[in-house]
Amino acid sequence: MSAEPASGWATNQELRAFSDAVAPQIAELLDTSGLALPRRVHQYAKTAARSFSFTREVKLSEVAKVVEFLAVYGEYERLFALARTMAPAPHTGNETVYEPARLIVHTGYYFAGQQANEAVTAELAPYRFVPADFWRPPGYLAGEHLRRQFELAPDEAAKYASHPVWYHAGISAGDLPVLASMHVCGGSSTWPLERIDAQVAKTIAAVHAYRGFEPPAGP
Repeated sequence: MSAEPASGWATNQELRAFSDAVAPQIAELLDTSGLALPRRVHQYAKTAARSFSFTREVKLSEVAKVVEFLAVYGEYERLFALARTMAPAPHTGNETVYEPARLIVHTGYYFAGQQANEAVTAELAPYRFVPADFWRPPGYLAGEHLRRQFELAPDEAAKYASHPVWYHAGISAGDLPVLASMHVCGGSSTWPLERIDAQVAKTIAAVHAYRGFEPPAGP
């Protein structure tokens, strides 16, 4: 049986070649030592940089986690650099591997738009919909993938009361790429763009409210 992907998809060899060429740059961008971030976020970045490869979904997901927190703390230049570097990643047809890269691109595109950074939005625009007929299903656009950890009803929140602070902060920050992707795909009647924007702001404020995840103090 042939291991080649369907027509139009990149080959695994092409993905590996891209990974080999770009991985050193990704590792460099994941050096957050010069950024004012919580200690745990620096740890996330170190973990993501270790043996990074585009062929491993877990490593892409680790980078996506760092991108979430770069958005939380307004480190947009680093966020945009990661999104621009990852955007041309070949899609082999394996959605499990490609989805984290897509979320990073959507996060970069969304926040570049919020910052009126036309250069970044123009560069990322061609990679918003890969493959060309990609679109989020109605349930996704209706918010079914949002966790909204900080807005849980009291009885539901009680189930997570014993979880550490970093768990709550991570789950909350994890909504940002989902919200960005919903926005890129136009939102929905229940989640129009204005509501998505408001939820992004609420989510960032919620992460800042967790002990140890406060925004860095000014000079």
